[in-house]
Amino acid sequence: MPDTDRARLARISAKLIAARALPSLPAAFGVESHKFVLEPPVPESAVTAFEERHEVTLPPAYRLFITELGGGGAGPGCELLSFAGACSDARCRPGHLAQPSPYLPGPRYPDDWEQRHEDPPAMDRIFLRGTLPIAYHGCTLYTRLVVTGPARGRLFNLDVDGLGPYVVEDADFLAWYERWLDEVMAGYDVGWFGERLPLDEPALIAALAGDPSPQRRTRAGESLLLSPVISEQTRTAVADAMSTDGDPTVRAHLYQLLRWQHRDPRRTPAKAVADAIARHARSQTPPDIEALTALGMLTLDDVLPALAGEDLERRRRAAYILARELPRNDRERDAVERAVRDLLDDPDPLVRSHAATAVRQHALGSLNSLLRDRRRTEADPWTQHYLAWVLNGPYSDLSGDPAFTGADDLPF
Repeated sequence: MPDTDRARLARISAKLIAARALPSLPAAFGVESHKFVLEPPVPESAVTAFEERHEVTLPPAYRLFITELGGGGAGPGCELLSFAGACSDARCRPGHLAQPSPYLPGPRYPDDWEQRHEDPPAMDRIFLRGTLPIAYHGCTLYTRLVVTGPARGRLFNLDVDGLGPYVVEDADFLAWYERWLDEVMAGYDVGWFGERLPLDEPALIAALAGDPSPQRRTRAGESLLLSPVISEQTRTAVADAMSTDGDPTVRAHLYQLLRWQHRDPRRTPAKAVADAIARHARSQTPPDIEALTALGMLTLDDVLPALAGEDLERRRRAAYILARELPRNDRERDAVERAVRDLLDDPDPLVRSHAATAVRQHALGSLNSLLRDRRRTEADPWTQHYLAWVLNGPYSDLSGDPAFTGADDLPF
């Protein structure tokens, strides 16, 4: 018999009642505040008026939840955001929800997701169009529901301070919410809920060993290490993948996960393991700069081949890493300046915008006049935005280069 939405809703309601009846609350993020209590349901008339005002129809699973179970309160993060304020006039511009969201299931979007998929900051811009805020996890971490677009009904996590959207694997709002309840009861860390894959241990081990996506293999390893109790089978599977996976980036991320998330210091991988992964990364043509970045072992010599390559995505990523990840090194300033000069002439606007940011990161004040020239001819709005950010605004000079001026913070 199919698991209908109403059956799922009844099951969720029963689990909330059982959670409230526990002698003591689980020690999970947000529970002490909301205590598994929901706000009253939202009247059908209020939801209909909202849909008419925003020219949308809410995804059915979410609509059913708020009209029959609760309009906010108990839920992932600090709590479910109240529907009444989720897309108020102060939060949503006219047409905000009706415009399709571009974000799709798959790997987490890269750190320059905003430049790829959103308009530059402006008084009238519509940010994260087609999506409704659902939960706040603290700091700059949020979950949003896709209301309009190809991923309608799915939820995604993002860090608005940089870390790109990740469309979680739960099929809809009810699946996402019930999994949160189940993981809270099972003792999982639900601090930023949804990052863990919704699979049991055997399925996660199989994904770690054989999923065709390197990013999903990494996420499977992370999900295994988020288990309340880590089995010997899990320890062996993650350690084996760290040593044998064909993708150096997977190995590097698993190494860091084992270092920082492993609960037994005696099992922490040795530095020699990182050195072996770095050698494997540098044996690639060009070097695997993602792996070297994850390990904290990246050098300018690792980045330069990718900056000069014909692979556009690799060049974009290398330009981003040059601008945001590679530490400033005054001994390499001339080589960095030559690379940035070339990137400022790249045919791709995303590469050019990263090149402008690299001027700020590496304090290349000698390029200021070139940036001013580019501002007169640059057609791409994001590149123009970063050129202005580098050249204008208050700046406390950290480089000792009096020719350099720029703003302190990234314009997000």
